[in-house]
Amino acid sequence: MPEAGKRFAFCFSTASGHTNPSFPIARQLVKRGHSVTYLSSAVFKGAIEATGAAFVDEVEELSELMQPDPAKPRAENFMSAFLALATEFGKDAAHGYGNIKQWAATHNIAIERQLPAFLRFFSEENGALKFDAAVYDNLMLGVVAHACRLLNLPAVALCTVAGPGSMEVLTREMASNEGVTLEDMDRLSFDDEDGAKAVARLRERYPSLELPSHPFSCGTWQYIGGPRAMTLVTTIEPLRDPISDNVSEALRAADVRFTYIGPSLDVKGAKRAGGFIFDAHNEEPEDDEPKLHRHRSDLTDSSDAPLAALQEAKQLNASVVAIYISLGTVITSDMPMSGWTARLTDAAGKEYGITGKQLCQSVFTAAFEEFGASERGEGRSSYAQACEEGAPLLIVSAGPQLDALESLSVPPNALCRSYVAQVDILQSGLVDMFVTHGGQNSFMESMANGVPLVVVPGFADQPVNGRKAEAMGVGLAVARPEEDTEAVLARYVQDLRAAMRSVFEQEKFRAKAREMGALIAGAGGSARAADIAEAIAATARGSETAAASATAPRKSYGDMFREMSAQAEAEASK
Repeated sequence: MPEAGKRFAFCFSTASGHTNPSFPIARQLVKRGHSVTYLSSAVFKGAIEATGAAFVDEVEELSELMQPDPAKPRAENFMSAFLALATEFGKDAAHGYGNIKQWAATHNIAIERQLPAFLRFFSEENGALKFDAAVYDNLMLGVVAHACRLLNLPAVALCTVAGPGSMEVLTREMASNEGVTLEDMDRLSFDDEDGAKAVARLRERYPSLELPSHPFSCGTWQYIGGPRAMTLVTTIEPLRDPISDNVSEALRAADVRFTYIGPSLDVKGAKRAGGFIFDAHNEEPEDDEPKLHRHRSDLTDSSDAPLAALQEAKQLNASVVAIYISLGTVITSDMPMSGWTARLTDAAGKEYGITGKQLCQSVFTAAFEEFGASERGEGRSSYAQACEEGAPLLIVSAGPQLDALESLSVPPNALCRSYVAQVDILQSGLVDMFVTHGGQNSFMESMANGVPLVVVPGFADQPVNGRKAEAMGVGLAVARPEEDTEAVLARYVQDLRAAMRSVFEQEKFRAKAREMGALIAGAGGSARAADIAEAIAATARGSETAAASATAPRKSYGDMFREMSAQAEAEASK
């Protein structure tokens, strides 16, 4: 029986898709008698505290990153801080830097700006550790791995893509789109003058810190190896993306261990991080804002009305089908690089293609045109009457933008909300097709519940998951247009309609999705993740001088892991 009362630090930033899978794990740990403290974004505070965990605001804690110059305003969130960092050092689009080049050129500068804060967060003033283990987002907060290595703090990385191969494929594809190779990114991260200065300062301040010379082409630095660490992956091993030989060898040499836990699904009714907007002027509609039919498109309603509507429709007509549409939390947000008004970018930072809003509205239009019922008179629930007559129920998670349904005609058999409890909807067993952006969480949640997909990728790992859905036979994908013309958008809508109709009508997609659901069922999910987190925390030694190791003589990862293994074996033999 694991010892209760362990202290866990959860480090997750402004990314709903990375943070949501951590909530069931935190909830499990709190229920088992442990304490959990999140260092995260204020937009997730309510969902975090609903797990029983404590909340610490990243904006307050990461002072070197959020407000490097006390005379200037503090960044409002993690993403704006990184954009400000790129601008500060002349690595932004105005200076010809695309997103990938920005990332590479500021990589080591960002580590320098974040590392002191995480060392403070994990340590008491006397050098003792505040926590027995850290659980962290290795995709956005890989710097936590550096802090844990310096402090010898046990750690669990939560990888919310399809394993280490996914990050390699994703980064290589994004780099290729900007005319850059991963090797170019390696060189830029160290050869850039400002980055090189940051590296020199880091090595002087933290002699035992290792900064790998190939952070992108052989990216393993965000993982921790050895017996006191584990990386949890929210997929199953048959669905992990392939790993290149050089990355595989580097992971083996560093003794990085992976456990594939499948989707980390929460309890029914659990509060999750949804879409978000940072701009205050977007938070409330104007009094004279035109309101659409309240049953169809009440974007201010965050209740369980969609699930209730789904259950009502099935009671009225047992044969009615339900289509769930959600395009994720990032593309519907106001994040400048990937959100509502953002487009794809080339190597020089020049935008091209359609905006997030155009993508989402094209999907909504396609669904409304392909499956929308004819208008009925105003009534208690127009969708109920339409579904009773055989029309499919369309449940649309439209996101937080007030203009999400602007200029669209919402049919009577549609229910549109800014937020839908996705896990609850998919777990109801009443959804027949999911139209999704193809983010890893949505992809796995759909597969876990045997629901076939139409994938409409926006960016990042989503195109890869779209191709994976087609290869597995669980759905179809429709690529994001790279041009913005009326003709291209019209063709896009027609392609979306064709894909939706095809998946909707063909049993083969549902059969394959059900097969995947059966395969995923035994992966363990959040309960298995909590078991592993407890086991990792049990290796904590509570050294009173743990923080002093941050300035200890430089050691190689291999030597460090061998020492840790020997210590663990010695303790086990006592």
